[in-house]
Amino acid sequence: MMCNTKIFHLALSIICLLGFVTDVVAADKPLTLEIRVPYIELHSGPGVGYPIINVIEQDESVHLLVKRTGWLKVKDQRNNIGWLNQNDLLGLTQQGKKIAQSELTVNDFQKRAYEAGVMYGDFEGADFYNIYLAYTLSPVFSAEVATGKALGNISDSDLFELMLIAQPFPELTVIPYIGVGGGVIRTQPHSVLADAKKRQDATMAAAIGVKYHITRNFFLRGEYKYSLVLTNRDDNEEVQLWKVGFSIFF
Repeated sequence: MMCNTKIFHLALSIICLLGFVTDVVAADKPLTLEIRVPYIELHSGPGVGYPIINVIEQDESVHLLVKRTGWLKVKDQRNNIGWLNQNDLLGLTQQGKKIAQSELTVNDFQKRAYEAGVMYGDFEGADFYNIYLAYTLSPVFSAEVATGKALGNISDSDLFELMLIAQPFPELTVIPYIGVGGGVIRTQPHSVLADAKKRQDATMAAAIGVKYHITRNFFLRGEYKYSLVLTNRDDNEEVQLWKVGFSIFF
């Protein structure tokens, strides 16, 4: 028990340290783009039907604020804000290099508000199905609530968890992360024997995983999670979970 407690304290300390380092080293700076064509027109909204409200001339720069489908919301040097179409990327550069669509997508990921996804995995030999919703606290930290169901030969389990996720390198295409949290697990044995009773226990969990950006606002996610089930018996239970899934951010 003492060893397990040390593992959770160590994981929590690592998250705090990563957050401190990332805040100091990697500030959330907007992407700056330079105009390399005679002019670019800014619309009042993300669509050709919106009126043109401003024209940005060659050699000026803009800051990328938001990306929505094929439209970019930018702010120019005079603090005018408007939208331009991604087809105008041919006339924008970053530090003398052509701006790539992938750079804008990563920037969009760092400014996301929510994530949601579905996952499938192995829960100690049982099939595990999982859905989750996460709220972004910063480019590094997010709070995640998840529910899952394990379907086994001996028993079925329902799992409800709240996790704090830290991803210290959100600018990468393959994003590693770690997390700590806890929740509740409800176990329903298949046996009809009198001593086969439903159980509800608290859990503590530590996780490590990766997110791989596919395209636009979609990514794949893989995770390993170690959980400690705090039972009212003499010994607590250790549970390992492997899962992969498909997620979206918005």
